[in-house]
Amino acid sequence: MKSHIDGEPAVIDRFDQVEAILFRYPDIDEAELADLKRWFGQEASAFEVASLSCKERVERQYAEFRAAHIDRFSATELVVGALVVVVLLAGIVAIALA
Repeated sequence: MKSHIDGEPAVIDRFDQVEAILFRYPDIDEAELADLKRWFGQEASAFEVASLSCKERVERQYAEFRAAHIDRFSATELVVGALVVVVLLAGIVAIALA
């Protein structure tokens, strides 16, 4: 639902609010970036993410945002992945030497 405040359209619906921020991406401030990350990471359902990703209006911005902030591995994930590889290699070496 949208209403008008001071003659300007005001976005009331959360989905529309996120779409409006994403439309301006990457020209958004840190608070809006944090808001997008929170919405994609914690608030949005799979249906909402799919619905937003299919909108031609924000297709390019969604792809850029996803590549920069969603699909990247965090430092913790990289460390855990490296540890898994080390443990697996150690197991293979132990079996080979036994």
